Amino acid sequence: MNERIVTDAQLHLLHHTLGISPERREPYRNHFVAGPGHYAQPDLEMLELAGFMQRGRTPAFCNHSDVVFQVTELGREYAIDHLPPAPKRTRFQEFLAFDGGYDTFADFLGIRLPEVEWNGKWGNASLYRYVRRDWTYRIDVVGEWKPTKKEAKATYKTALTATRRQQHARPGSLPLGNLGLRSSGYTAYVSS
Repeated sequence: MNERIVTDAQLHLLHHTLGISPERREPYRNHFVAGPGHYAQPDLEMLELAGFMQRGRTPAFCNHSDVVFQVTELGREYAIDHLPPAPKRTRFQEFLAFDGGYDTFADFLGIRLPEVEWNGKWGNASLYRYVRRDWTYRIDVVGEWKPTKKEAKATYKTALTATRRQQHARPGSLPLGNLGLRSSGYTAYVSS
């Protein structure tokens, strides 16, 4: 059996037997147990005839009619050479793999999240507003004081939209990027 005769199903069996995939290219196992009537038995036997697989010892805990197939060195090389390219990482996967000290995904993306401020007695807020601060901790977007967080969020979104329009209208200004609205969990106390 040459390369052109190996079917997609047989290649999948080689990949499965070795435990490899486009994301995991290093084999970590080498066995496939099949018995009479198993859907993959004919393909496994064809791979065996081609020299890509061989029969191994069947463990005592398996049925006596089961066969353990193992990928040969030739089959291993063929399987690894015919893996599709790894998919491109998403930004979130890059964040998870990055060891740079970012606390949140928003920090990694460069998104400045708004903070919730409240006004009133401790534990009994009467008014709320959302603010976003620049890198020097100055307020650059501020919503209005409102009795509920939902209303305060709506005024913040309006202010954020106006700020974006202002930024884009200035000649030579850089786009602000994706400025999402999510609570950062930070609560500031503002005395009344």
